[in-house]
Amino acid sequence: MLNKLLFHRFPNIKSWLTRIQYELISTFDRDKNAIFMNFGYTAHHQGHEPIPLAKEEEIHRYPLQLYHHVARHIDWKNTDALEVSSGRGGGASFIMRYFKPRSYTGVDFSTRAVEFCRSHYKMDGLKFHHGNAEALTFPDNSFDVVVNVEASLYYPNITRFYEHVKRVLKPNGYFLYTDLRYEEKVSIWHAQLKNMGMKLIKEEDITDNVLKAMELDRERRVALVDKYVPAILRKQFYHFAGVSPNQTDTLPHLDNRRYWYFVLQKA
Repeated sequence: MLNKLLFHRFPNIKSWLTRIQYELISTFDRDKNAIFMNFGYTAHHQGHEPIPLAKEEEIHRYPLQLYHHVARHIDWKNTDALEVSSGRGGGASFIMRYFKPRSYTGVDFSTRAVEFCRSHYKMDGLKFHHGNAEALTFPDNSFDVVVNVEASLYYPNITRFYEHVKRVLKPNGYFLYTDLRYEEKVSIWHAQLKNMGMKLIKEEDITDNVLKAMELDRERRVALVDKYVPAILRKQFYHFAGVSPNQTDTLPHLDNRRYWYFVLQKA
């Protein structure tokens, strides 16, 4: 209830608390295991084959599959891409290696996350900057693709973010976007996207796919919290990870939120 109240009534406070959580993750994760912050995606239970991954990537399968699902619907050849709220860079590295855009720029409000990415990923064309999703400093018409994964729910002024996305995209550029909202806010969210004035190429409710991934990935998520987070903070981080430490309560939760995926194109 408190989490929902913060989202609806006090978005600036919620954004500030989220920033603290992300900064703490960079402090706690001494072994560099938490390189993804998303809830994950799977379609195995619907008869689809899992994506092929290198052996060392298998531990991150479900968060990686969300990035794969986000990225796979466009042609990445010779593109310059921007990821807003790139976190600890796992998705940026994956897209750069698997889809091979010409360049990929990650922007995040967490200075520690940006520092981590700059030291952890060494790849031509991949770079990271500190920045604000609601005040992007890139020139107009700079990118062929803008990516945003499970981050905009924490932005205090979502309209300002959408305005910057449209501004920095080149004509015919794509906005690849996935996130979640409380059920009663979904229609408002869709209306906000429509007001961007961009062409809607694809929209998909992937809530079931995300919940199934969270269920399959539960043990790893609980183990990460238990290993890195001090006991006094664990309850909040379990909630942040969408899981319960109680072995009899194995089903994940999204707090009555729905998870959607969109592909939009700038005219």
